[in-house]
Amino acid sequence: MEVVNEAEGESINCYTCFVGGEMKKFSVIMVCCFLLMASLAGCSRNKGAKGTKGGVTGCKDLQRQSEPEQDVKPHTGGQHMSQAISTDSGKKGSSEIVKSEAIDEEEKKIQEILGAMTLEEKAGQVFIAAFRTDEQNHPMHVLDNRTRQQIEQYHLGGVILFGENIDSISQTQKLIEDMQAAAKIPLFIAVDEEGGRVSRLNSSTKMPATKLPGNKVLGETNDPQLAYEVGVLLGQELSSLGFNMNLAPVADVNTNPRNKVIGDRSFGSDAEKVGEMAGAMVKGMQAQNMSAVLKHFPGHGDTILDTHEETVVLNHDMERMEQLEFLPFIKGIQAGADGVMTAHIQMPGIAEEGVPATLSQEILTGILRNRLHHEQLIITDALEMGAISRHWTAEQAVVRAFNAGADILLMPVSLQEAYQGLLKAVQNGQISEKRLDESVIRILRIKYKRKILERTEPSLDPEIILGSEQHQRLVRKIYEKAGQKNGK
Repeated sequence: MEVVNEAEGESINCYTCFVGGEMKKFSVIMVCCFLLMASLAGCSRNKGAKGTKGGVTGCKDLQRQSEPEQDVKPHTGGQHMSQAISTDSGKKGSSEIVKSEAIDEEEKKIQEILGAMTLEEKAGQVFIAAFRTDEQNHPMHVLDNRTRQQIEQYHLGGVILFGENIDSISQTQKLIEDMQAAAKIPLFIAVDEEGGRVSRLNSSTKMPATKLPGNKVLGETNDPQLAYEVGVLLGQELSSLGFNMNLAPVADVNTNPRNKVIGDRSFGSDAEKVGEMAGAMVKGMQAQNMSAVLKHFPGHGDTILDTHEETVVLNHDMERMEQLEFLPFIKGIQAGADGVMTAHIQMPGIAEEGVPATLSQEILTGILRNRLHHEQLIITDALEMGAISRHWTAEQAVVRAFNAGADILLMPVSLQEAYQGLLKAVQNGQISEKRLDESVIRILRIKYKRKILERTEPSLDPEIILGSEQHQRLVRKIYEKAGQKNGK
């Protein structure tokens, strides 16, 4: 075999070199031989290529194209180097490089925003507030000066809309647009749109949104694909109006027939089925860039009393919770849910007595964050609810919830007191700024992921998508598969 050194015009015979005793050159020559054979093997795959002579010329071009792959490092998951530099793995490597670059760009953007934020702005990012009424105490359909000032003054991270805020398509769009315009960092615009009896869009007769059956009916279909399609439907209709976060689906297992708080809002009494349906709905919503939030962790399905009004205690131990209540949340977390909402229920069997889950570090950090590996947002249920507001001031509630592990503090009974209380807690070291940064980063990551930071216009026309025939067909299909006719 003859290797040609093109630079010097020399021909070297490998065999005579070896037997002739030129051992000094042996290693170099063998490498050359190996490269030549590899090159010829590569060229043989391109036989007959247009513009080649004998099907093997043009190999220098192929060699030049493959040179960057020499810099690609194999992954640490046991992949062999030969796999890393093969044609197929080369494609995967490129894909992973692109993904890595995207992650780097995301982190760069987030760190830029974080670095430019004041402490006051960071504190505001963790609040989502409600503004049900205007200065005249009428349902707030138009952004008034008082609300605009509060969005600006408290540097809010988000706003949640209720039925009082929703009248028509154009009105809702304008209200959301004006709220976003008042915010330095784009807002989460959240809503409770579960379908069934919890629907803010259907609260107005002027809003032609699809009237969905409740999750109980959807669960009776035993079809996760339908749950996924409902998630897509919700994502489309909400995003067309400007919403970007839906506080749904309900992941509670309805094991207590006397539970009026959850009841038909649940997919059923079988934890595995509830998990499958909730996980599928999460995927459907988030496929439309609508953040989905599972609720109400650690599980509100076996209660009788209502945390909106009073203290609720659930005495289950860890074994029971792991076998039943936790399962749907695990499925939803594995589906990639952007958030998990906490419940205000007390659980003395797994955490400190007298402390609601929302304020419990054992539950939010110890179980939800560390044990169930939820890495995204932890969002409190409304802090104005009786189970919290009757026992803790607005300041006490937000500081305790945040120290417990919450990232977003929803609807404190007094926004001013809550904001000032959290800010003071960071300033005096009761909450470290590092801890505050951790939550702000999680919030910015979701806003980046859902393209909220880009302030993009909705891509769907609500006049066309709300209550569309395609969505109505899906509703009929659900009722039919659940064995019901005309929704009865």
